Amino acid sequence: MTRATRYGLSVLALVACAAPSRAREAASFAGKTVTLVIGFEPGGPYDLYGRLVARALGARLPGQPKVVVQNMPGAGGLIAANWLYNVAPRDGTQIAVVSQTAGIGQVLDTPGVKYDVRKFAWIGRVSSNVQILNSWRTSAGKTMDDALRVEIVVAGTGPTSSSVVFPRLMNDLLGAKFRVVPGYQGVTSATLAMERGEVDAVVRPWADIKSKNMDWVREGKINLLVQFALRRHADLPAVPAIVDLARDAEQRALLGLFASGNDVGNAVVAPPDTPPAVVEALRRGFDEAMKDPALVEEAARARMETDAMPGRELQQLTQSVFDVTPAVIEKAKIYNNP
Repeated sequence: MTRATRYGLSVLALVACAAPSRAREAASFAGKTVTLVIGFEPGGPYDLYGRLVARALGARLPGQPKVVVQNMPGAGGLIAANWLYNVAPRDGTQIAVVSQTAGIGQVLDTPGVKYDVRKFAWIGRVSSNVQILNSWRTSAGKTMDDALRVEIVVAGTGPTSSSVVFPRLMNDLLGAKFRVVPGYQGVTSATLAMERGEVDAVVRPWADIKSKNMDWVREGKINLLVQFALRRHADLPAVPAIVDLARDAEQRALLGLFASGNDVGNAVVAPPDTPPAVVEALRRGFDEAMKDPALVEEAARARMETDAMPGRELQQLTQSVFDVTPAVIEKAKIYNNP
């Protein structure tokens, strides 16, 4: 080997060693503040899971930035998703928790959707999210059989939310008698409305009920009618999953499409066109944060279920909704767009 060749290889080796260092430097958050925007009101399940992550994330990112939380409620998470896609800076300093039905809303051409979930950089999932339609003890509708006979007034949030879409589906497909009162900002205000007697029922994540109001379940203050999921939660073997109510294969496909958002659950995303090195830093930080002993202990103490999913897997999962057949999509649009 000639001296010139050895010199050239040495230079290449130095460049190769320097490249990762520059990549790490480019992804550093030193001296910055990362804002985690939550597309729902304070106190709800999206908010609680978002804040759980925010408390652990900063220490796991390069440069150990301060992480702050900002709520941006409205239209069932649609306002925050549109903001993240069209307005937020693409440098990793603005990330968000958006609705688990964001992808479904897009594929079904929901009015007001101004994003493409396939272009978001999905950072990671904190937990999947089985939502439960539950009615207050004074309601005449205590079971799904009752829902076929008596009117049950449901608090509705955004146009793509489970609280709006599923009652319409069950009315048209099964002959149920749900009436949705729209305009609630999220689960917290909807649940208060149920307690006050403004509505009979709300749609609420099981994890949220389990962490805050298991006494309501034990004391019979609420009735669990149906879980909007592809399969029954291990805690709730006697409560039907929405797909269990299907009367034929077409209905099962339709109900399954809308229920698929539960697997996306409580997830953190970054804007499109965020630099790859920054996305990877956020994903690594998220994965490490989810294993943080303090986070694990806090979640257990609050009875908050966690089943984290890495960003790369979540990215693929969110795109799977686009694999549904055109016939099912066209049928589903009837129910998604009032």
